[in-house]
Amino acid sequence: MAAIGAALVVGGGSGIGRATVELLRSQGTDVYVADINESSTAQVISANALGRGFGAYCDLGSVDGPKQIVRDAVAALGRLDAVIVCAGVLVEAELDEISLEDWERTMAVNLRGPFLLVQAAAKVLAQSAHGRVVLTASTAAFRGGAGTAAYAASKGGLIAMTRSLALGLARARICVNCVAPGWIDTPFNQPYWTRVGDTDESHAALEAGIPFGVQGAPTDVAAAIVFLASPAASYISGQTLIVDGGLLAS
Repeated sequence: MAAIGAALVVGGGSGIGRATVELLRSQGTDVYVADINESSTAQVISANALGRGFGAYCDLGSVDGPKQIVRDAVAALGRLDAVIVCAGVLVEAELDEISLEDWERTMAVNLRGPFLLVQAAAKVLAQSAHGRVVLTASTAAFRGGAGTAAYAASKGGLIAMTRSLALGLARARICVNCVAPGWIDTPFNQPYWTRVGDTDESHAALEAGIPFGVQGAPTDVAAAIVFLASPAASYISGQTLIVDGGLLAS
């Protein structure tokens, strides 16, 4: 697989985002990591790797954050070949417990933020021979969940937006795609375990419903993201790649 020259990874400080940064840099890609957790960002970019690492604080849910982080990334890297969004917010609450603040924060980070980021990055991505956008949705967009109304709605919107962005950027030959992870073993899922009970029994019950019998690892999703961000995916756009161990097929 041909290497990606320079990439911006938003939400690259932990979980799937961190695994994506590590895979990209191991292949020689220069990566700008944007994350709300500054200490995690510093740790990720300080690791020795073939590709260079840069990074800064970014709140994807803010109005000005996405535009600023694109400017910062271009200044540091000199170019952008790929914009990858792994940041997200998961609110787990019963219907009558979801506040307006929860709803608006979820939409700001999971849906509005990626839109503003792509809007800000489109012109610089158009200058690349292999411009790529990879967004991260969730299988929750397809199956829902009793406590995830806001999260599922935001991820469903992200998948729909992916198709529209792909058409809007097709003339610039920018490929826009999405990955939809199933149950991936990361700290991001802690709100779910808090709601249902973080016990051996609850973990076993969840994994019993996955055809592979186990939760996925962040590296499983990172591999899909890096493929979609690479020059090898030059004729794939507007698609959502599901990475779930067969969950939706069941």
